[in-house]
Amino acid sequence: MRSISRVSLVSILFAAVIPAQTAKTVLGTVTEFRPRALELGIKSDDGKSVTVKVGPETQVIQVPAGAEGLSKAKPIKVTDVALGDRLMVSFVEGMTDARRIVLVSSTDLAERNENERIDWQKRGISGTVSAKAGREISIESRSSQGAEVTTVVITDQTRIKRYAADSVKFSDAESSTLAEVAIGDQVRTRGERNASGNLLAEDIVFGTFLTRVGTVTTINRDPAEIIINDLTSKKAVTIRFTADSRVKKMPSMNGGPGGEQHRPPDESGPPVTMAQLLERIPVGSFDDFKVGSAVVVTSTRGATPDRATAIMAVANVDALIQFAQRQSGSAGNPLEAMGRMHGGMMGGPNGFSLPAMLP
Repeated sequence: MRSISRVSLVSILFAAVIPAQTAKTVLGTVTEFRPRALELGIKSDDGKSVTVKVGPETQVIQVPAGAEGLSKAKPIKVTDVALGDRLMVSFVEGMTDARRIVLVSSTDLAERNENERIDWQKRGISGTVSAKAGREISIESRSSQGAEVTTVVITDQTRIKRYAADSVKFSDAESSTLAEVAIGDQVRTRGERNASGNLLAEDIVFGTFLTRVGTVTTINRDPAEIIINDLTSKKAVTIRFTADSRVKKMPSMNGGPGGEQHRPPDESGPPVTMAQLLERIPVGSFDDFKVGSAVVVTSTRGATPDRATAIMAVANVDALIQFAQRQSGSAGNPLEAMGRMHGGMMGGPNGFSLPAMLP
């Protein structure tokens, strides 16, 4: 969807590596060049900075993004490597120079990712699992014009992945099975429709996500974390932010300078989804979180209930909560009140939840 996954790239590149020779393999992205020292600097996928020394015996080859195996590999020069390229670097015992560098260019990756993004939009749907029977699951998608249910058929060729716990990246998704998909999970899937209108899934990515509403009690900048008082559980939850976390800031709902009045979606126009509404909210930053102000956070289910990694956080939602409670005529659970907004568009099988797998 957004980038080639680590698992698939590793399997591609390891296909032609001789196990008896390989003492160490590093997978990462090119960050710098040191031509005088004949060295490359890369950031490995585990976050470490690695120096790769190139010598006369180093083999450098390039494979297209998404290729399976090395049958389409072609020899290139080390000077063809560019910043942002993805490398698989193999070393052998007794040699300081890299034995082999396998490259996927950043240009190829960008083109592949854009093609993938367009294909997911064209042939894909997203929603929440509302039912499951045999090799079929029902996906409920909600918009301003109500809920629509699509039957998704899983075949032996369907590729199924699950978001990793405490991760916000699709590239970290792990291979999974239909048995692990549960009612209430969020799903994105793509494929072709059959004569009955059912979708024959080629790919499914799913996750168990939590949406929390809380008041900020503490802000820590290093590491980037906030502590909220969960308004439902009444317990403290630490929310961690990474470079992949998305922050939005809800505009003022009072109208006038600096804000815009809250308006429901135009039901006379085309259907509007919750994901589209979220995209319209202005981009925010970590600085938009204020002690005492309310936030909505969506995350994967973490290893412990008192900590989570934010996929998306929306700051400045105090007025939205008040508006939802007035609309519902109740000052009770804010999640329930927001879930009932706009004819239930903001709700689902498990109540109010933000889309976690945005395009």
